[in-house]
Amino acid sequence: MTIFTLDRAAQATGIPIADLRGPSRTRHVCWTRFAIMEAMRARGMSTPAIGRLFHRDHTTIVSGLRQAEKLRGNPAFENIRSAIG
Repeated sequence: MTIFTLDRAAQATGIPIADLRGPSRTRHVCWTRFAIMEAMRARGMSTPAIGRLFHRDHTTIVSGLRQAEKLRGNPAFENIRSAIG
């Protein structure tokens, strides 16, 4: 499930998995990362499990989920979310 989501996101957005898991803070990479976190959480993954996948602390995942919630309704973010599925 997790690799499938990362692969799908990487293909849909053209961002390599290494960048999605890496330290990049560019908007497009971060927003894609937030959308992936949101999708994984919706599929029942715990925040520590998502954090391990992204090499981040679970509190960073909680913060990313909050950012995703704030971005809902933004057309660019919604395009990323729909591309990921």
